[in-house]
Amino acid sequence: MAVFVLSANAPSEARAQNGGLFLLVPFGANAVAKGEAVTADSTLGTEGMWWNAAALARIGKKEVAVHHSQTLIATSDMLTFALPSRVLGTIAASAYLVNYGDQAATDPTNGAEIGTITNRNYQLAVSYATPVGQRLSAGLTYKFVMLRFQCTGICGNVPVISGSTSALDLGAQYVLPTSLPITIGASVRNIGPALQVKDAEQADPLPRVVQLGARARVPVPSLTAIGASLDVTVDAQRAAALNGAAGGLGVELGYRGVAFLRGGYKLQPGDAKGPSLGFGVQRAGFALDLARRFDGVSAQLGEPPTYISLRARF
Repeated sequence: MAVFVLSANAPSEARAQNGGLFLLVPFGANAVAKGEAVTADSTLGTEGMWWNAAALARIGKKEVAVHHSQTLIATSDMLTFALPSRVLGTIAASAYLVNYGDQAATDPTNGAEIGTITNRNYQLAVSYATPVGQRLSAGLTYKFVMLRFQCTGICGNVPVISGSTSALDLGAQYVLPTSLPITIGASVRNIGPALQVKDAEQADPLPRVVQLGARARVPVPSLTAIGASLDVTVDAQRAAALNGAAGGLGVELGYRGVAFLRGGYKLQPGDAKGPSLGFGVQRAGFALDLARRFDGVSAQLGEPPTYISLRARF
């Protein structure tokens, strides 16, 4: 959310030149509801393409999903597909669009509309993940990142700005040999050459992210007796573009693998820190997850961002 605010306040040229910042925006209703503390979470399904590809290694069914987010700054959508194989591991693909909306280009002399300015970010990605023995999972994601700031019609001095680059994400998860079910995870995201914008003198480095985390299932006999479960997650994150260190806490209360209540808190410098809430339901191969963030930036803008994920598993 903070990334959207920074982009919105920048001039058009700067906004395009720093287009790689959209790679820091949180995505996926399950992950956002848990305060983005999901590096060690193996229940993400195709959301794992954004956070830690190793989460795809042990999914049991094919998954087609649409992940959507809505803020006052942009509308974002990701279409994903994952194909697991007991022999070859899991292959997944996704297409992601960030739409900052359209703006009318007007004639400076009379104010008449003469064109349309569009601002979009794109990402195409392919992931591969595989189990390594009984406890270790590993995964990687290759992504092609594009940005387009352009105008159609009679646009006068409005610049046409474009840029693209490639990046690689690496991740792993490991189930500890302990009596309490604990998984640890690590990921490094956005490894790649700088984003060079057309006709710009300087290329901006991609926002590298290093994230470490753990997930534990807390044994509560009263919950187990009714078929419920309680999972707790914690993450630490390092990203220079977000002013250094950050972190997150998450809790998920599940009931019979059908209904889930989630809560989290994002720890981050500045106004972007704050709580999140969400829920999920799944039945007969279909799942719906919903989340909202309530950070300081949301309070300033007046509307908490909303995240929705729809999945079909077969």
